[in-house]
Amino acid sequence: MKIAFFGDVHGCVLHALAGAVTLARREAVELDAVIQVGDLGAFPSPAEWDEAGHRFGADNPAQSDFFRLLNPSPRLAEGVRLALQQIPPFLFRSGNHEDHRWLAGLHDASAAAVTPVDPLGAYHHTTCGHIADIAGQRIAFLGKIEWPESMDLDHEAYTRLMTLEPGSVDILVTHDGPYGMSSWRGTTQGSRKLTELIERLQPRLHISGHYHHQNGPRRYGATTSYALAQLIPPKVRRRDSLPINPRQQIAPGSIGLLDTRTYAFEYIHSPWLADIHGDQLDLAALVARRERCKGTGPRS
Repeated sequence: MKIAFFGDVHGCVLHALAGAVTLARREAVELDAVIQVGDLGAFPSPAEWDEAGHRFGADNPAQSDFFRLLNPSPRLAEGVRLALQQIPPFLFRSGNHEDHRWLAGLHDASAAAVTPVDPLGAYHHTTCGHIADIAGQRIAFLGKIEWPESMDLDHEAYTRLMTLEPGSVDILVTHDGPYGMSSWRGTTQGSRKLTELIERLQPRLHISGHYHHQNGPRRYGATTSYALAQLIPPKVRRRDSLPINPRQQIAPGSIGLLDTRTYAFEYIHSPWLADIHGDQLDLAALVARRERCKGTGPRS
């Protein structure tokens, strides 16, 4: 079985759907699950965007695509339905750039640990601490970040996961990464609590995001840990206007693919990533075009 993992999306949800469809076709795999590591950019309206959303969204129009998904045009709805005929819905968990109160309200209304956040059911949110059997794997989800100035990991969910027996979870999906995974401007990055959780749980695989760059593999006892890059980096680096991603295309290292039979994990760096780009992605056209040029069936 194959599981695709996606890094931080920050509202570019149509690029993510197109990426999953194209991954399945161009890499000739059948995806059994698609999991996004948080910072999907799930806000109920632009008025609820956080400061970073307003700041980056002003220069990167595709970061508003989540709002289009909440009230889809017929053309967009067609594209999403075509995509969901070929890939499973995304599962995602909270990052530090979501409306956590709004997401909690969706769970309260559905009385479920996994709930759709858009009317077409393309993206489903999981609660913190949720454990599910997915594609033959026992997967635990923990969102948010450990950042003393503004946010912490969900205490109840973290405590509950810490009580589990080592090896009782196959895959741990978090937004934040373990402490010491990298450094930025002289500051060591990562969460000490997550390091402790990984060392306690000892899952076979740990997947995270948040830091916007590919990082891994790293070993923590029996666990191999990978961090994913941001799916669509900004057009320019704000501090000096240096161009980064002017075409708004999917970044290498922002998607990972796991074969659950062998536990081989690969970062996707394929040239086709550059085919998915633009401020206003026409998902219906892209999916239909790829359908016409689709090759042979999935590899085993």
